[in-house]
Amino acid sequence: MFGKVFGKEEKKSCCEMEIVEVPEGEQASTTCDCGGACDASGEDLVTLTVLGPGCKRCHQLNDNAQEAAKKANGKVSVDYVTDPAAIANAGIMSTPALLVNGKVVSQGKVLSSDEIASLI
Repeated sequence: MFGKVFGKEEKKSCCEMEIVEVPEGEQASTTCDCGGACDASGEDLVTLTVLGPGCKRCHQLNDNAQEAAKKANGKVSVDYVTDPAAIANAGIMSTPALLVNGKVVSQGKVLSSDEIASLI
């Protein structure tokens, strides 16, 4: 999500699959060898990202996000970012913050798991 923070590239999928161009008229393979850890069925996965320095409120938002993800039956993944540079690069001015698929949806407050579920 944050690109190449400090020279580290972000991996876009759990399978570390290589993206290749498929010639026109041919169909791309949709199989995955990760053992079902990702959703290769073509349905969109939602990524929740909790941003914060690791304070009590940030941990509570992360816990609430994890709870909302469990209710979504594997369609949601949760990341927890504590790196100050990454938080600043995201434009966050007040923590904790929550991003849904890279888009800021909340700053400076702890959302309940129900509030987070409604954003998914």
